[in-house]
Amino acid sequence: MDTVKVSSKGQIVIPKAIRESHHIKAGTEMIISVAGDELRLTPTSALEKTSIKNAAGILYRPDRKYLSAKKTKRAIGRMITAQDKTTRTR
Repeated sequence: MDTVKVSSKGQIVIPKAIRESHHIKAGTEMIISVAGDELRLTPTSALEKTSIKNAAGILYRPDRKYLSAKKTKRAIGRMITAQDKTTRTR
């Protein structure tokens, strides 16, 4: 595990070995996310871009039962609440 310091401008230097192993170069855009007490950096190139056309029907399964609109809203509400609790900072 490597230790880094935050500069007065809020910048950190990712160690060279990690940059090389993860193909991070100058100008690479990163996504920073918070999960509990952790900060996570993910290069945007690591996330595959897709379109609605490519993803349409991805969740379809013939044996799946459909939820009513009310149950769907409840399920989405529970997921958002759980995600909010996970990403909330102190």
